[in-house]
Amino acid sequence: MKKLICFILILATVPPIMAQSGRIRISFAGFDCYRETWDDILHADGKGDEVYFNFGFSLADKNGNSKLSYEKRTGVYGDATGPFSNRISAGSYVDLFGNNKGGIKAGDTYRCNTIVGEYDMADGDILTIVPTGWEHDPIADNSASFFSTMKGFYNSINQKLAPIMIGFNVLTGNLGGVIYHAGSLGISKINAGGNQGELGKAGTRPLGMEKYGDFSPKLVVVNTPNLNTICNSDMGFGKGVIGVNYDEVAVGNSRDHGNYTILLRIEFFPNQNATAAPAPSSSTGSTGIKKLEVPANTSSIAGTWKGTWGSGTNNSPNFYSFRFNADGSMSLLDAQGNTIATGKYTWANNQLTVTYTYNNNSGTYSAVGSLSNNQLNGTWGAGTNGSGAGKWVMNKASLSATSNIR
Repeated sequence: MKKLICFILILATVPPIMAQSGRIRISFAGFDCYRETWDDILHADGKGDEVYFNFGFSLADKNGNSKLSYEKRTGVYGDATGPFSNRISAGSYVDLFGNNKGGIKAGDTYRCNTIVGEYDMADGDILTIVPTGWEHDPIADNSASFFSTMKGFYNSINQKLAPIMIGFNVLTGNLGGVIYHAGSLGISKINAGGNQGELGKAGTRPLGMEKYGDFSPKLVVVNTPNLNTICNSDMGFGKGVIGVNYDEVAVGNSRDHGNYTILLRIEFFPNQNATAAPAPSSSTGSTGIKKLEVPANTSSIAGTWKGTWGSGTNNSPNFYSFRFNADGSMSLLDAQGNTIATGKYTWANNQLTVTYTYNNNSGTYSAVGSLSNNQLNGTWGAGTNGSGAGKWVMNKASLSATSNIR
């Protein structure tokens, strides 16, 4: 069954999101085939579909000034048997005898976690990602011309996106970013199919192509103020994973009739000096945290712990303090003992997992760790990722020190 994903844009109706900078990581998380493309009955180029994916990137500042662009192409996925051993085996097609499994058909899925881009982003920067899939045929390949043409559009795209993204807020829910059709930004269709599109001949062509070879790609657009929310949103494929669908029947191409969804995983690691970094702040207020059932042995580390956190491989020099309650709730404290974030924790088999949100909703962070020689130490990260940003260490505070905390 075709999976429908609805993206709802919610603008400027929520409080401004705190500024931040950091590093974004984009991974190819796989694909779903809802309907394979047309193929010759002899399967001369392998059983079923054989596809590859390309990811174009354009990074711009908040004013739309281009900073860099990059292209990343995957290997070919599909039938990897016999003469096609250089491909990545994917799909459930079999030959007439029920052997040689491989080749993509309707209902097949493929999951991976392949990094395709990783960039430093300043506060307000905008990253545009152009994910495309290509039905591969070694006879003719027009993809290089398409990629070159798209690269020539990046400056125009960035200038048009900048005023849209300023003040744009994303709410947690079924929304993992902003997905645009290139045509909505004034980008004309590109004849990426060549003779394959015009005459129905064999050849490499984009998934989502119209009947006569025209193609309009989709763009995933993210900016730094919204990345924490995006990374914590689940659109049906897991937190931070965005599905981009190309359905050829929907654009009038019932001849080739392919229907695929490309999956992108977004991760963001804020810089330590970002406003929403996990260092203590003077902000006050409250936020609602959903209570979960917690193992009974949480009381074994209940109390106040104090130490430091750092970025990268460092576990210092910034003050860091947790107060663990026996019911599984916790607080993040500043150096004066004030609560600046609240959340929940689990403690089982000497493994600690913590997730907390700042009082002003400026960010959610997680930490994982273990206890050794009466000392807790571990790693921390953005959203629900308990690693990737830095390390921390804590010792349990004495009773006299704890009694002064309110």
